[in-house]
Amino acid sequence: MAADPSATVSRPEQLEWEARLSRPAAAAAFAGGLMVLAGTALAQSILEQRPRVEPLPEYLLAVNDSRGTLIAGRALQGAAALCLILVFYYLFRAIVTRDPRMPRWFVYLVFAGPLMYGVAQVLGALQQVDVADLFAAGEPIMGQPGDNRAEDLLRENSNGLAVGLSLAGSVAVAFLFVMLPLRARRVGLLSPFMGILGVITGVLLVLQLLPLVPLVIQAFWLGAVGALFLGKWPGGRGPAWESGTAEPWPRPAGRGGLLAPRGGRSEEPGAVAESEPEAAAEPEPERPHSRKRKRK
Repeated sequence: MAADPSATVSRPEQLEWEARLSRPAAAAAFAGGLMVLAGTALAQSILEQRPRVEPLPEYLLAVNDSRGTLIAGRALQGAAALCLILVFYYLFRAIVTRDPRMPRWFVYLVFAGPLMYGVAQVLGALQQVDVADLFAAGEPIMGQPGDNRAEDLLRENSNGLAVGLSLAGSVAVAFLFVMLPLRARRVGLLSPFMGILGVITGVLLVLQLLPLVPLVIQAFWLGAVGALFLGKWPGGRGPAWESGTAEPWPRPAGRGGLLAPRGGRSEEPGAVAESEPEAAAEPEPERPHSRKRKRK
């Protein structure tokens, strides 16, 4: 598959390619969203409360007791990251055809970012299993001394390759979640809501302010994008999907549904449709002044 379709593929050929790949891309989006949720649920299911044990030692003990569950959950999250490759590449190809100014080097991140992120998930799980085994076999475990020992073990047994891949993959995937939806929104391939939601997903993946929230939002975004690829989006897809050119996403017009461009011409992004000229009100005829004067 060519990374620069605008130079090697005509617009009709690109539209035919999009129609042919819409189902596989949608299937990858649905599968990725489901595996993100399933992997997160498995990773969270191992946690349990232990008296007088700090959160970090408690997590290592839980990993030691349910190492298979943790590895399975992280493997699902890694597989979900691989599904992003097809989703992002399909969107990238569609954007490039409608906007030749799209940077071509994005395609390298499309393949490398999710791959690094997915591999890092599995390597990180294996590292945590090894550290958990060391922690559970020694002392102390409870209280602040146990917490200090857990931190020391994690620092001394850190895997540089896993850390590097996790950092690079997270940043690359977050960048794609921000830039591709923004570019797709600009050319009319995504609604404003979907564009903003993609940006939020990317920002939260990097900041990690709420660990579980970005994964839930990511799963929802993937499901919505899969429905869009299949043409099942409420109100239909934007006209840019059918024409192969950059056209604004129709704006809602209150109770009237979607605001369609007038005169068969596409409306510029951000432009407001002109309202129909109202019929000029006919001036009321002037009443003749009464010649009669008021009687004193």
